[in-house]
Amino acid sequence: MVTNTETDGDDAYAVVDPDDLESVEGRPCDLRRLSEATGLENLAINRFCAEPGEQLPLAYHYHETQEEAFIVLSGTLQVETPDREFSVPEGSVFTAKPESPHRAYNPDDADDAVEVIAVGAPPVPDDAVAYDPDDS
Repeated sequence: MVTNTETDGDDAYAVVDPDDLESVEGRPCDLRRLSEATGLENLAINRFCAEPGEQLPLAYHYHETQEEAFIVLSGTLQVETPDREFSVPEGSVFTAKPESPHRAYNPDDADDAVEVIAVGAPPVPDDAVAYDPDDS
């Protein structure tokens, strides 16, 4: 449910329950777009819920101009980068600067789903660039 409080005719505030939003089809895990639902234009916010064996984004990638942060609400997120693997526990944040390749996922052998809020700025459409670690 989205609740807006208007101020001087503008939608200045919003409260959104991600479970009330439609899941984005064609994704490897459950994705709910929060910034779109709240009308935010300068910040991309998404909620991901990945079962064991699912990855969050569509592919290993980097962003040309967007900074990205993954805030782990529950479970443990694994993030692969060209140099190492990160294990990001519940309550922690993983960040990636522009042009920093990464792949976030929940491993096959995980005991539980991982729930993550992803925040990116600026919200640039088509900013994600596929990355193949074998080409590096």
